[in-house]
Amino acid sequence: MKFAICGAGRVGTSLTFSLKSVNWEFSGYYSKSYPDFIEETERIYSPAEFRGQDCLVILAVPDIAIEVLSSQLPPYLIVGHTSGSLDHKVIKAPNPKGRFSLHPLRSVPSHRLDLSGGYWGIEGDEVGLEVAEKIVGALKGKGLHIAPEKKPLYHMASIISTNLLTSLLFLAEQLFEKSGITDDVVTSLGEKVVKNVKDMDYLESLTGPVERGDWNTLDRDLKSLEENAHEFLVPVVKLLEINLKIAKKKGLKEEDANRIYSIISNYSES
Repeated sequence: MKFAICGAGRVGTSLTFSLKSVNWEFSGYYSKSYPDFIEETERIYSPAEFRGQDCLVILAVPDIAIEVLSSQLPPYLIVGHTSGSLDHKVIKAPNPKGRFSLHPLRSVPSHRLDLSGGYWGIEGDEVGLEVAEKIVGALKGKGLHIAPEKKPLYHMASIISTNLLTSLLFLAEQLFEKSGITDDVVTSLGEKVVKNVKDMDYLESLTGPVERGDWNTLDRDLKSLEENAHEFLVPVVKLLEINLKIAKKKGLKEEDANRIYSIISNYSES
């Protein structure tokens, strides 16, 4: 299938690299700016150049630009976008043959990454969804069908499991450094936790003072956090509230759960 990409950023160039690797024919990029590695022959300077072309156009641009950019496209194209939060209806191309959204469920931190495999959030109209499934299939991935109205919630889940996980690891590293530990232990711990969750599930892999009802240790640790890194107290307390919910599902005694909740609540007011 022949395709073109609007947006020569990390997602756009990575999707292009991946589809070209499975022998999809590439028409070129339309973008406000181009990285130096993009050849002149692959640069498109006006949406009008898509007129009359039998190709698929994928918009890999910021969410705020999708509606306006898509409205500038010629009619009778199949048009998709890579936003995780917006659905296919934001595409305002005239008389499109099909519309879809295709979101790679992963971090894309640099240009021209291999996006093959993994999960993809997809939705669209009948024709568009069929095309999205073909793309995912060509890249040997797994499509996750999402109801259009659930896209923002789906995207928040992806933010938590990627961007906020990065933030959580950063927070832990800051606290290790404040305690005098300079070795890179955070990523090692994180990898083990993910493996345990994958092997055993969330309940069975949960450990720590909340899980075992050790309120005295938790109180001591939170007091130290309040004294030495107060700026992190609020997010840690919120995470502990979730930790407590998991521990209760695992079987934490009600008496211990109430005591721990009382301690967490004391620090949520600090």
